[in-house]
Amino acid sequence: MTVLLMTPPMTQLNTPYPATAYLTGFLRSRGYEAVQRDPAIELFLEMMTAPALDIIRQHVEDNFESFEDDELPDAVFCFLAEFDRYRLCVEPVIRFLQGKDSSLALRITSRRFLPEGPAFDAIAQMEAVSGDILKTAFGQLGVQDKAKYLATLFINDLSAVITQGVDPYFEVSRYGERLAAANPSFDDLYNTLMGEPSFSSEILEQLVEQYLEETQPSVVALTVPFPGNMLGALRIAQTCKDINPDLPVVLGGGFINTELLVDYYAFRSTTL
Repeated sequence: MTVLLMTPPMTQLNTPYPATAYLTGFLRSRGYEAVQRDPAIELFLEMMTAPALDIIRQHVEDNFESFEDDELPDAVFCFLAEFDRYRLCVEPVIRFLQGKDSSLALRITSRRFLPEGPAFDAIAQMEAVSGDILKTAFGQLGVQDKAKYLATLFINDLSAVITQGVDPYFEVSRYGERLAAANPSFDDLYNTLMGEPSFSSEILEQLVEQYLEETQPSVVALTVPFPGNMLGALRIAQTCKDINPDLPVVLGGGFINTELLVDYYAFRSTTL
């Protein structure tokens, strides 16, 4: 038996959720072939490339074709106006945040390398009151930490562009959370799954197809720790069943074992 374990989009990218790692180690200790994949991180990395930004720009321009500049969301306006700089910076910034190019820190902290969208507005507001707030926060020696902070704001701006202009369910730390969190019904979640796939879900489907081809699993196991993982988990399960209807898919995790079970028993108590 080969078990493929996945964490669906999205969890905090800088704080890996440990469930699949623990389960992978446990299953291997019992003699099972266990393979771990993190489509949340891989989805994010696929979207943060220069070619992906070209596609995002096309979607944004199509979706806001009839809008005047002053009607655009701030993040979208800045993205279109500074697109060449966003495209130039995105891959180096990802390498820096992955720890693969620490030399970029000085260019980032110069405040001349990155385009600064709405996510940077809070800095300007605080500097108007308190002076150089970044120097106060990070000091003279905190160049790497300061650069990570600024790079994160850059990523937040790009995330806002995707959410506001391309895919309303995408966020860096959650994915379609409002479709699953504390809802009296899951009709919206179902309708989303049955509708046309979004930009991010198309990438997710391609990743899952790749995982299945590489690992040929006997069973797929998904952890759903938060409501912001539910849409991604069901999209993965949907893709697995489209490829192989007989492939078992199991769900676990905090959201499944707490809120969904509470909802289930509450429903039974009112209908029996």
